Amino acid sequence: MTGSINEVIQSTQVMNSSIESIASVSEESAAGIEEVSATSQQSSASMEEVNRSARSLKEEAVQLNDLLKQFKLA
Repeated sequence: MTGSINEVIQSTQVMNSSIESIASVSEESAAGIEEVSATSQQSSASMEEVNRSARSLKEEAVQLNDLLKQFKLA
């Protein structure tokens, strides 16, 4: 019977070790997901800024084109 109790204790220790490993990996995964999420948000904000700049540049190009139409080439 003592052998059975020792086997149960050893099995429990192995299970505890496995559960601790799973918990550690889960924490690392959560940290990685948070980092990816933050990077995605930064990327999205950057793209919005690029889009605004592109629209502004297009408007300025149209205005410049309108100004150039006023000149006549000889």
